[in-house]
Amino acid sequence: MSIFIIEFDLKSRSPVTVENGDVIVDKGYSTVTIRNVQAESYEDAVKKARLKAGAFLDELCIQHGINLEIGNFLTFRPQDSSATRHIKMVRMTISLKGGHRKRVPRILKEVKIIPSDAKTYYRKAEISTDTFDKFRNYFLVIENIASKIAETKKIKKYQDLELIKLSMKECFSSNLQILREHCHVRGLAGKVITTNIVSAFLFKVHRCQLNHSKENEKRKIPFNPNDELDVQSALPLVEFVAKSLISYEDTYL
Repeated sequence: MSIFIIEFDLKSRSPVTVENGDVIVDKGYSTVTIRNVQAESYEDAVKKARLKAGAFLDELCIQHGINLEIGNFLTFRPQDSSATRHIKMVRMTISLKGGHRKRVPRILKEVKIIPSDAKTYYRKAEISTDTFDKFRNYFLVIENIASKIAETKKIKKYQDLELIKLSMKECFSSNLQILREHCHVRGLAGKVITTNIVSAFLFKVHRCQLNHSKENEKRKIPFNPNDELDVQSALPLVEFVAKSLISYEDTYL
């Protein structure tokens, strides 16, 4: 068993420095470094490091709104010091000009990693620029965590809509008001908001219509202005539900 350090290229430069931990980034660098990787071979080390880097980037996205993706290149070698931050010591700078951008912290002490497939779907939704694709990935967050909730309750057979209703009830039944505050969207105006109503809205009106294109069924069509506007209107709600369920997962599952 050896200890390796692996550095993956990122598709963009990091706007933040994470000072401590086995996974770090530095402001202005387009790399993420994974330290203290114990493995039997280089191949095993890279596999373990990629999983850990992905989980780390998921946490940056969900906790701080920082959206980064691993690129196509990496560098690795046996680790000689746990204090090493970069394998390739190339200094890079970042300059942000114009437009409205999210405020992100310049320095974080450490990012706590709780691996979750749901967080990966969430980061994919945040990075995507396509309205339909964003909704689909946010909904995959809901579906993934809902299935975990069902497992904890020993529910082995369920229909998709019932699964979503279960997760919404678990997450929001004790604080329905916060859900209502996010339901000012097309298609829900004037309705008495319940977890079941929101579940059906997200599942039947959007998820099913985005995932199916049968001619004799209701469907959402790309480049159709009304359909695009409907989905765009629902994005803040589905994002809120997805993020709330991730918080639920971190706390209870």
